[in-house]
Amino acid sequence: MLKDLGTPARGLVRAAGLPREIRRRRTVLVLVILASLTLIVLDARRSAGSPVDPLRHAAAAVFGPLESGATSARQPVDNLRDRFAEVDTLKAENEKLQAENEKLTEELRTTDYTRNRAAELDRLLKVAPKFTVTPARVIGIGSAQSFNHTVTIDAGTADGVRPDMTVLNGDGLVGRVVRATDATATVLLIGDRNSTVGGRLNSTLALGFLSGRGETSGTMDYKLVDLRARPKVGDRIVTWGSKGNAPYVPGVPIGTVTTVTPNQGTLGSTATVKPFVDPTRIDTVGVVTGPPARPPRGTMTPEQGR
Repeated sequence: MLKDLGTPARGLVRAAGLPREIRRRRTVLVLVILASLTLIVLDARRSAGSPVDPLRHAAAAVFGPLESGATSARQPVDNLRDRFAEVDTLKAENEKLQAENEKLTEELRTTDYTRNRAAELDRLLKVAPKFTVTPARVIGIGSAQSFNHTVTIDAGTADGVRPDMTVLNGDGLVGRVVRATDATATVLLIGDRNSTVGGRLNSTLALGFLSGRGETSGTMDYKLVDLRARPKVGDRIVTWGSKGNAPYVPGVPIGTVTTVTPNQGTLGSTATVKPFVDPTRIDTVGVVTGPPARPPRGTMTPEQGR
């Protein structure tokens, strides 16, 4: 019959049945709400015979092990996460401490180096108090041209440094300038085979010449001009000077006599001299760039503590 009514008629029938469906749903909702309120009231009484207790116990029996198992399963993960966090913290603290330690070590080294340089400059002034000295630092070591034992210093013609100038440090004579550029200079050490220095015995003022052996230690041979004179072990030798103070100014300590050997078949003797300056430990030096205010009066060497 509805089929005969057509589409408009079926729409009216459905519209007529809509309120009945809504009333049914509202009734179900009201019943659910009342049941919930009843359970809440009964559970609030907390009596021994509460009808909710069996439900509560059943839920605890079902979900309790699941919750406990989940907590137990999560615990190793939480512990591992905490362990990683602790390791990262310790690693960061360790890196910080290492950086601070390296900084303190570097500051200590710098302080020691500065103190040593200051001490060398102080000794340098005591060795040549009457001369104008230009301080310099050794920045290279090696051979130059036909020389085997040389060092390069960071002072040159711009600082008044010229060839044939005396170079010394706080211990004594280092050598002489053989070449200079605007900012650097090459110094021939007294231990080189091509080096010859006029030396005077500090005890008798006898004159002689010192020749380098070309050894790393800087050991030199000493021969006196007067063949009848004989140096003694322990004698100290200073420079006797050169004309115009070039290449060596007078009175600079050179070294100490360690052995004396008579010359075979001739008069005189040859002495072995250990220089005061260790050629392997040269750092701060001074180049004598100006004449003394007056000629030095003595040839006394400073105490070397040796």
